[in-house]
Amino acid sequence: MQGNLKHISLPDLVQNFCEGHKTAAINLKHNDSNAQIFINDGEIVHATLDDIVGENAFYKLLKWEDGQFKSEIDKIPDTTSISKSWKSILLEGVQRVDESSGKNETSNNENKSNNKTMKKKGEILNETLQELLQQSTDIHGAAIVGNDGLVYSANVPEKELDENMVGAAAAAILGLSKRSAKQLNRGTFSQTLIQGDNGNIIVCGINEDILLVGLTAKAVNLGMAFAELRDFISKLKDLV
Repeated sequence: MQGNLKHISLPDLVQNFCEGHKTAAINLKHNDSNAQIFINDGEIVHATLDDIVGENAFYKLLKWEDGQFKSEIDKIPDTTSISKSWKSILLEGVQRVDESSGKNETSNNENKSNNKTMKKKGEILNETLQELLQQSTDIHGAAIVGNDGLVYSANVPEKELDENMVGAAAAAILGLSKRSAKQLNRGTFSQTLIQGDNGNIIVCGINEDILLVGLTAKAVNLGMAFAELRDFISKLKDLV
């Protein structure tokens, strides 16, 4: 695959490779500058721009609106310089481009291709949460909630469950759990399990300000459920 960035934006090009879980090197050239972006099984693992390496190289490349590109399928780099998930680094990159150009993301109608990629953080979280739930065998519903009960993203199976109710309940559970852990000298809050007749609620901290709420069926292996939630957190923490 080869072409010019005038016809397809670099964020869109990278996104296509990542969503297709491809392994490839994207070679780029503009004026006297040469660059490479390496994607391994859908994840961005290495980038170079002349003598710049890693995330900084990738962020600078996202500013290119012109230049030739050519992909080499199944080419793997000798080293890796990027560890963030492709969604988080692409989201951060396009936000940096937007900020440096002084444009407002919500009113930028000049570049339709960039608008497609410059999704709001909530949309990225929704997509990621849905993908994780589809891959899960034990977690059938989840929500990302702030300590104050604000719901950033939710995907719950029960139609009668209101997202705001989930957020309020999670904030209340957090408050009680933190106080209980402190009063009983159990240290810092880590996670809470509530078991009911119809299933379980697991509340874990993604960071100091944001929680992950997981819903499971009653007859579930809780060890596997906790393991899957930890995997959720490792993939979400760069996005929140």
